[in-house]
Amino acid sequence: MRVWWKIFLTVFVLASYASAYEANDPHQEDSFQRYSLVPVLGYTEETKLLFGAMVLFFLKPEEQGGKVPEIGLTAYGSSRGQIQFVLEPYYYFYHDLIHVWFNLKYQDWITSYYGNGNNPDVDRFVNYDKQKFYFGSKWESKAFVPNGFKYGVELHMEHTNIQFRNSDMKIPDPQSGWRNGVGYILGLDTRDNGNWTEHGVLVEWKQLFYTEAIGDYSFDVESLDMRAYTVLPFAFTMATGALWQRSEGDVPFDMLAGPDGVQRFRGVESLYFNDNQALTLQMEVRKFFGWRLGSHVFFEGGKVGDHFSELWRNKWHRSVGVGALLGLNVKERLFARADVSWVDFDHVGLSFYVRQAF
Repeated sequence: MRVWWKIFLTVFVLASYASAYEANDPHQEDSFQRYSLVPVLGYTEETKLLFGAMVLFFLKPEEQGGKVPEIGLTAYGSSRGQIQFVLEPYYYFYHDLIHVWFNLKYQDWITSYYGNGNNPDVDRFVNYDKQKFYFGSKWESKAFVPNGFKYGVELHMEHTNIQFRNSDMKIPDPQSGWRNGVGYILGLDTRDNGNWTEHGVLVEWKQLFYTEAIGDYSFDVESLDMRAYTVLPFAFTMATGALWQRSEGDVPFDMLAGPDGVQRFRGVESLYFNDNQALTLQMEVRKFFGWRLGSHVFFEGGKVGDHFSELWRNKWHRSVGVGALLGLNVKERLFARADVSWVDFDHVGLSFYVRQAF
């Protein structure tokens, strides 16, 4: 998000919260939560008045004590005419050893381009209109491999139309059109829970190949995601993470390596700093207080570079922040969050999301 916020207001659950249970008495052992609804209201320089809602529908697991499938629906709008709709189902099969994720997104958004590289000027940018239709799917499995290991495939299909506003800045090729790719995932995952992890590690290597055979551009992207979790005294949990990203080929400017602003280096506009390679480090301490409320504090660092030696030499961007957590499904340890961060000790950012940042 941009430099100084005139005001930010977050009505995070306090406006209303709704949930339904299958059993007549929600305190019974066999009670089952059917859905959760969270309205969100905010004001930022990027969106002006932002309003929307997140609703999650929970399905019964295929076996007693199994992971709960869910279907998420998110809708946002703003007083600037920006709109976004997201449909995101999660399913589990074969004794929870197979995990299937789908994401269907439509976005008509005004966003900002700050240039390429590690040293953007937060006061110098050009706006552009981005209309995107996206479908993604990920299939991961822990079946037939040693305990903790996983493998999978991921599909990315996206049609994007980008139009830059008039500016004296150097503007990249919008590279509108189809960006379609497919890739593989290999990893080690010993986390006790994917929603609220108390202990375990995740090491995940992912590589996606985009080709003109199924789209308009040929390039590839890869990432190495490493995380570790541990329990601290007084029921605190500490999470640490490192993410290395790399892109190569005819890469559209909006798909270069860099922070997404929501999960990696929270509080900045997506790809606020960007290049062929990116490194993000994160540390967070979380605490669940009771009922449906929790909080966390975090520190994040990130930088980008054209190649690894430049990435290593470039200076770090830094961010500290605090977040509020709302339990959408406490039994499944599923939370929505609103994070406020102080980016480069210069400007404030805000992000909303369902689930933890990492």
